[in-house]
Amino acid sequence: MKIEVIGIENFPIIKQGDNLAEIVYDTVKANGIEIQDDDVFVIAETVISKAEGNYVKIDDVKTTQKAYEMSEISGKDPKQCQIILDNTVNVIRCLPGLIITQTPHGFICANSGIDNSNCEEGYLTPLPVDADISAQKIKQYVDEKSGCNVAVIVSDTQGRTWRVGAIGVSVGISGMHPYTDFRGSFDLYGQELQSTIEATADELASAASLIMGQADSGMCLVLIRGYDLENIRCGVDDASISEIIREEESDAFR
Repeated sequence: MKIEVIGIENFPIIKQGDNLAEIVYDTVKANGIEIQDDDVFVIAETVISKAEGNYVKIDDVKTTQKAYEMSEISGKDPKQCQIILDNTVNVIRCLPGLIITQTPHGFICANSGIDNSNCEEGYLTPLPVDADISAQKIKQYVDEKSGCNVAVIVSDTQGRTWRVGAIGVSVGISGMHPYTDFRGSFDLYGQELQSTIEATADELASAASLIMGQADSGMCLVLIRGYDLENIRCGVDDASISEIIREEESDAFR
C-alpha cells in the first residue's frame, strides 16, 4: 500500500459567508488534481469556523466572576477565560497555564479548543458548532461536482494525556466512520483480537498535520490518497465524530 499526503496550495483567506465547499473543490482543481474515489480531504477547523461566522471579538466579551476566578488560577486573560467558559459544559482542570475542559461536542481538550492562531488580531475562533454537518456539506458538493465518492475530515490540533506536544485529531467527519474495529479478526499467529480498535480518522488527521504546519504555512487543506476505506466507508451522513468519544462510565482518568 502506498499513501500520498498532498498539501493543497494557494487556499484563499476565508471570510464569513464564503461557500467553503465550492472553494475546496475549485482550489483542488486549480492545483491540477483530478479527484478520485476514496480521496480523503482533511480541512482545518479554523477555516470552518471562520466561514460559518463562528468567531468572537474579544473586546465585546462580558466577563463573569467565574472567569475572573479562573483567570487568577490559570494566569490567562479574564476575557479569554470567559470565552472558554461559554464553550464548555464542564471544567475538568484549572491549573497555572492550563485549562482542560469538556466541550459541548464531548471533546476533552485544552481551552475548549478555542483558537487564536490564523485568526485576525482581537478575535478568537471556537470549534465549529457541528463539524459533522460542515464536513457533510463539503463532501456532498465535491461528490456531485467530481462524480466521485470522497471522505472529509475536519481536524484540530490537540494535546494528549501524559505526552508532550499536540497532534492532529478529527473533530468532524463525513463519508467514513472515525475508527476501524479489528475485534474478531486474527493476528499473524491466529490469535483472535479482543480489543483492537484503530482511531483511523485521528491517524489521517495527524498525517495531514505534518504538512499543514502550525505557524504561517497557510496550508489548511490536505488530500490523503491511497488509504483503503473499504471497512469504514459510508454515506454522507451515516457517520458522526461522536462515535469515537469514550463514554464517561468507561473513562478511567476522570
